[in-house]
Amino acid sequence: MSESDQEELPSSVKHVFVLFVATLFGYVTIYGGCQMLRRKGGPWNLTYALGSNGVPELRIEHPKVLGPLPVVVSFPGEKPARTDLPITAVFSVPITNAMPFGPVIFVDNTLLPGTVCVNCFGHVVELVPRTLFVDMQDVGWVPGTNIVLSTTNKPDPSRIQVKGQQWKAK
Repeated sequence: MSESDQEELPSSVKHVFVLFVATLFGYVTIYGGCQMLRRKGGPWNLTYALGSNGVPELRIEHPKVLGPLPVVVSFPGEKPARTDLPITAVFSVPITNAMPFGPVIFVDNTLLPGTVCVNCFGHVVELVPRTLFVDMQDVGWVPGTNIVLSTTNKPDPSRIQVKGQQWKAK
């Protein structure tokens, strides 16, 4: 066959191919940009550990919000169910598993660092980039702070119960 015998593709097929390649390039570029924006803040790092005196503690770390010093929340008088501590949970994706000190109540990490709320021995610890809430009270972020929570000052369990989110198997 000679070159003159080969038929060229119709211009409409060429246009569809060029449009497909341009759309694919646009999609990949926009998706990549959105993912970079989403991850820019970095995730919360929560380390569940036992302190030097055997008291359970939650170390909250985030390099952009707290810098190099973590905020430590201690729970004297409590005993964790797990013995394989320390365990670090990185909230870069939704984690709904039970943590060593209690369940995860809420996670929104659409834009990192997002919001994370955990139940630790009946105490509510909520991490929001602008402030820290402990037992539904605004405590504020002060890097290097040690917060000690008493076993007697827990919020009413009905206030932290998540309504309508129980799994109902069929």
